[in-house]
Amino acid sequence: MRGLVALAMLCIAGAVVGVRAIEAGQNGSKAPDGGLYSASFASDVGDASYRPGWRREIRIPADRHHQFMARANVNRQSTNFLIDTGAAYVALRESDARRAFIYTRPEDYSAPVMTANGRTNAARVRIEVMEIGGITIRNVDAMILPDDKLSINLLGMSFLSQVPSVEARGGEMILRG
Repeated sequence: MRGLVALAMLCIAGAVVGVRAIEAGQNGSKAPDGGLYSASFASDVGDASYRPGWRREIRIPADRHHQFMARANVNRQSTNFLIDTGAAYVALRESDARRAFIYTRPEDYSAPVMTANGRTNAARVRIEVMEIGGITIRNVDAMILPDDKLSINLLGMSFLSQVPSVEARGGEMILRG
């Protein structure tokens, strides 16, 4: 019995060492810079917030208005977003949704919403794939709003809640995944 336990512990230790070696090999290249934020592989194991399972770390600095702006891909089409942790859903301007191959009909606008520009109706959709700095989330619930009711796209909780780690610290929004 003791021999079996010792063998199991040896296998687990070997697996841990193997995974760390693989991760060390993958951290050698840098993620591309998205323009409005910096993206890099998480590699500082001395950082208490680092977790070995996270492959990407995106640091988004606050702008002069203390807001976080990012560039993200929606169905592989790049667009700008304001990160809004108070928004339940990703909200897309109608024109940006069309560029991302998301099409709506007038009758789809049946969900009442309140925006900074007043009350309106939105179309509920599901985005096939969203990506920011190498962190990819599939099947993201979103709302499409008329361009005159939404001045900028919002990256809301329907995306952010699926990212393994999101934190705001020291004037930065840090996404890890």
